[in-house]
Amino acid sequence: MNQFYPGAVCDMALNRANEGGGLVTPPEENFNTDAMRGSMQQMLSDNLGLYVVCEFLVGTQAMSRKEGILYAVGRSYVTLYEEASQNFVVCDIFSLKFVTFYLPGRRPGQPGNGVNVPTVTVPGVGTVPAGEYGLGTGGSVSMNSTGSRTLGRG
Repeated sequence: MNQFYPGAVCDMALNRANEGGGLVTPPEENFNTDAMRGSMQQMLSDNLGLYVVCEFLVGTQAMSRKEGILYAVGRSYVTLYEEASQNFVVCDIFSLKFVTFYLPGRRPGQPGNGVNVPTVTVPGVGTVPAGEYGLGTGGSVSMNSTGSRTLGRG
Protein backbone atom coordinates (compact mmCIF):
# COMPACT_ATOMS: atom_id res chain seq x y z
CA MET A 1 0.00 0.00 0.00
CA ASN A 2 2.71 2.48 0.90
CA GLN A 3 4.14 2.09 -2.59
CA PHE A 4 1.48 4.50 -3.91
CA TYR A 5 2.18 7.26 -1.37
CA PRO A 6 5.47 6.53 0.38
CA GLY A 7 6.22 8.22 3.67
CA ALA A 8 4.40 11.53 3.49
CA VAL A 9 0.82 10.35 3.93
CA CYS A 10 1.76 7.98 6.74
CA ASP A 11 3.50 10.84 8.54
CA MET A 12 0.50 13.14 8.04
CA ALA A 13 -1.95 10.60 9.46
CA LEU A 14 0.21 9.82 12.48
CA ASN A 15 0.81 13.54 13.13
CA ARG A 16 -2.95 14.16 13.00
CA ALA A 17 -3.52 11.36 15.53
CA ASN A 18 -0.78 12.76 17.80
CA GLU A 19 -2.16 16.32 17.71
CA GLY A 20 -4.85 15.38 20.24
CA GLY A 21 -2.22 14.43 22.80
CA GLY A 22 -1.48 11.01 21.36
CA LEU A 23 -1.34 7.84 23.37
CA VAL A 24 1.58 6.56 25.38
CA THR A 25 2.58 3.21 23.92
CA PRO A 26 5.56 0.94 24.56
CA PRO A 27 8.66 1.59 22.43
CA GLU A 28 8.22 0.59 18.81
CA GLU A 29 9.38 -2.95 18.10
CA ASN A 30 11.42 -3.98 15.07
CA PHE A 31 9.45 -6.62 13.20
CA ASN A 32 11.94 -6.74 10.31
CA THR A 33 13.70 -9.79 11.72
CA ASP A 34 13.96 -13.35 10.44
CA ALA A 35 11.60 -14.56 13.17
CA MET A 36 8.89 -11.98 12.32
CA ARG A 37 9.27 -11.87 8.51
CA GLY A 38 5.88 -12.35 6.90
CA SER A 39 3.97 -11.98 10.17
CA MET A 40 0.82 -9.95 10.67
CA GLN A 41 2.79 -7.68 13.02
CA GLN A 42 5.42 -6.90 10.37
CA MET A 43 2.82 -6.23 7.69
CA LEU A 44 0.84 -3.91 9.96
CA SER A 45 3.90 -2.06 11.25
CA ASP A 46 5.00 -1.43 7.64
CA ASN A 47 1.66 0.36 7.05
CA LEU A 48 1.35 2.63 10.09
CA GLY A 49 -0.70 5.74 9.38
CA LEU A 50 -3.07 4.14 6.88
CA TYR A 51 -6.82 3.92 7.42
CA VAL A 52 -7.85 0.32 8.11
CA VAL A 53 -10.90 -1.74 8.96
CA CYS A 54 -10.04 -4.64 11.28
CA GLU A 55 -12.32 -7.61 11.83
CA PHE A 56 -11.91 -9.68 14.99
CA LEU A 57 -13.23 -13.12 15.85
CA VAL A 58 -14.95 -12.96 19.25
CA GLY A 59 -15.67 -16.39 20.66
CA THR A 60 -16.24 -19.03 18.00
CA GLN A 61 -18.66 -17.30 15.62
CA ALA A 62 -19.10 -13.59 16.32
CA MET A 63 -17.15 -11.00 14.33
CA SER A 64 -16.46 -7.50 15.63
CA ARG A 65 -15.36 -4.65 13.38
CA LYS A 66 -13.13 -1.71 14.37
CA GLU A 67 -11.81 0.97 12.06
CA GLY A 68 -9.42 3.88 12.22
CA ILE A 69 -5.89 5.02 11.50
CA LEU A 70 -3.31 2.35 12.26
CA TYR A 71 -1.45 4.05 15.11
CA ALA A 72 0.80 1.42 16.74
CA VAL A 73 1.60 -2.28 16.53
CA GLY A 74 3.07 -4.46 19.25
CA ARG A 75 3.79 -8.14 19.55
CA SER A 76 0.28 -8.84 20.90
CA TYR A 77 -1.76 -5.69 20.17
CA VAL A 78 -2.71 -3.19 17.51
CA THR A 79 -3.81 0.38 18.28
CA LEU A 80 -6.28 2.26 16.09
CA TYR A 81 -7.00 5.99 16.23
CA GLU A 82 -10.69 6.71 15.61
CA GLU A 83 -10.88 10.10 13.87
CA ALA A 84 -14.59 10.76 14.49
CA SER A 85 -14.47 10.21 18.26
CA GLN A 86 -10.77 11.12 18.64
CA ASN A 87 -10.26 7.97 20.72
CA PHE A 88 -7.62 5.27 20.66
CA VAL A 89 -8.67 1.62 20.63
CA VAL A 90 -6.20 -1.09 21.62
CA CYS A 91 -7.06 -4.47 20.12
CA ASP A 92 -5.85 -8.03 20.64
CA ILE A 93 -3.84 -8.99 17.56
CA PHE A 94 -4.43 -12.72 18.04
CA SER A 95 -8.17 -12.41 17.40
CA LEU A 96 -7.56 -10.21 14.33
CA LYS A 97 -8.65 -12.16 11.25
CA PHE A 98 -9.05 -9.61 8.42
CA VAL A 99 -7.59 -6.17 7.71
CA THR A 100 -8.83 -3.96 4.88
CA PHE A 101 -6.50 -1.13 3.84
CA TYR A 102 -7.77 2.05 2.22
CA LEU A 103 -5.83 4.41 0.00
CA PRO A 104 -5.03 7.79 1.59
CA GLY A 105 -8.10 10.01 1.79
CA ARG A 106 -10.50 7.10 1.24
CA ARG A 107 -12.90 5.80 3.86
CA PRO A 108 -15.44 2.97 3.78
CA GLY A 109 -18.83 3.98 2.47
CA GLN A 110 -17.52 7.09 0.74
CA PRO A 111 -16.93 6.18 -2.92
CA GLY A 112 -15.19 8.85 -4.93
CA ASN A 113 -14.20 10.79 -1.82
CA GLY A 114 -10.61 11.78 -1.28
CA VAL A 115 -7.53 11.34 -3.41
CA ASN A 116 -7.97 10.19 -6.98
CA VAL A 117 -5.49 7.49 -7.95
CA PRO A 118 -4.51 7.66 -11.63
CA THR A 119 -5.57 4.59 -13.58
CA VAL A 120 -5.05 3.04 -17.00
CA THR A 121 -7.12 0.50 -18.87
CA VAL A 122 -5.28 -2.72 -19.66
CA PRO A 123 -6.94 -4.70 -22.48
CA GLY A 124 -8.46 -7.92 -21.17
CA VAL A 125 -7.75 -6.94 -17.57
CA GLY A 126 -9.67 -3.73 -16.93
CA THR A 127 -8.80 -0.56 -15.05
CA VAL A 128 -5.71 -0.74 -12.82
CA PRO A 129 -3.65 1.81 -10.85
CA ALA A 130 -1.19 3.72 -13.01
CA GLY A 131 2.14 5.13 -12.08
CA GLU A 132 5.52 3.94 -11.03
CA TYR A 133 4.24 1.10 -8.85
CA GLY A 134 0.86 0.27 -10.37
CA LEU A 135 0.18 -2.36 -13.01
CA GLY A 136 -0.27 0.30 -15.68
CA THR A 137 3.37 1.33 -15.74
CA GLY A 138 3.61 2.16 -19.39
CA GLY A 139 4.31 -1.45 -20.28
CA SER A 140 2.37 -3.67 -22.59
CA VAL A 141 0.09 -6.60 -21.98
CA SER A 142 0.71 -9.77 -23.94
CA MET A 143 -0.43 -13.37 -23.87
CA ASN A 144 2.17 -16.05 -23.19
CA SER A 145 2.14 -19.59 -24.57
CA THR A 146 -0.10 -20.86 -21.73
CA GLY A 147 -2.74 -18.21 -22.44
CA SER A 148 -1.96 -16.16 -19.31
CA ARG A 149 -1.58 -12.42 -19.46
CA THR A 150 1.80 -10.90 -18.76
CA LEU A 151 2.68 -7.24 -18.30
CA GLY A 152 5.86 -6.08 -19.98
CA ARG A 153 7.75 -2.91 -19.15
CA GLY A 154 7.98 -0.18 -21.79
